[in-house]
Amino acid sequence: MNDNIIYAFIVLVAYIAYKKYVQRKVLKLVPTLMKQGGQIVDVRSESEFAFAHKNGSINIPLGLLKKRMKELDNTKPILLCCASGGRSAMAKRTLMANGFKNVHNVGTWRTLTKELL
Repeated sequence: MNDNIIYAFIVLVAYIAYKKYVQRKVLKLVPTLMKQGGQIVDVRSESEFAFAHKNGSINIPLGLLKKRMKELDNTKPILLCCASGGRSAMAKRTLMANGFKNVHNVGTWRTLTKELL
């Protein structure tokens, strides 16, 4: 087998393991962040949100985040979620680039729902 394929596979596995580690680390913080007034922001589309979502979350689709970020309280933690964690990762970068400090990508809204039971 080609050594490059093996190295690429090892890098991919390491990346996935790191992402899972970071997500678990953030999920452990969720109860504390919520006690600090955490705002759950679901960045999925309006139709995805209408179909199912975490109670208490607000829907700001990723494409509208820049226009609607003034709706968020920058003094409280922001917990971002979506369907897979990809859009919430982009939302985190967008908010942090615009001066938000206490922003957390919790991944999927379903994982967040399980964490807050």
